[in-house]
Amino acid sequence: MMNKTLLLEKYIKKAVRMALKEEEQQQKRAEKAMYFIHRFPGLKKTLEELMSPAFGRYISDVSLIAPKPTTFGIGLINGQDFTVTYLGKNNFSVKVSGKKYNPINIGESERASQAIADLLELNYAPKESTEELASQRDADIKADLEGGSTPPSIPTPPSPGETPTPEEEPTPEETPTPEEEPAA
Repeated sequence: MMNKTLLLEKYIKKAVRMALKEEEQQQKRAEKAMYFIHRFPGLKKTLEELMSPAFGRYISDVSLIAPKPTTFGIGLINGQDFTVTYLGKNNFSVKVSGKKYNPINIGESERASQAIADLLELNYAPKESTEELASQRDADIKADLEGGSTPPSIPTPPSPGETPTPEEEPTPEETPTPEEEPAA
């Protein structure tokens, strides 16, 4: 049987490894998202106008959806998304919840900003989802540790020097009878 401290150490090591792996994946997604934003300066300017200069806090990923017209999918931290389409000459169109907005017009820019804010309000629960992921991760680690730490119990026969107790001794009904050898 494993010592409790060894079990705890194993649990901590596995939890740290999983957290580091999760952090690396999140970092890669952020780098990929920022790649598109820095590659297309007009996209960055448009997102700053629509959301704020701190738009990176609210964006989980940016992906290229279509090459012509160049269309970007912007994923928000709560799982919602919207698209930004390049129209040419540093012009972008924004489609939020099925409605298109042209940010060149101030009124439409404000309505697009409000629509994005509404999307963020719809399902804004990153802390809850993080807690759920953490509790799921802890349950997975616990199951892995419990599953790997206790081997299945296999009954061992008594050693030649030991005599079986009456409870362990097989009854005559349970003892197999040797088969008769066929006559050759």
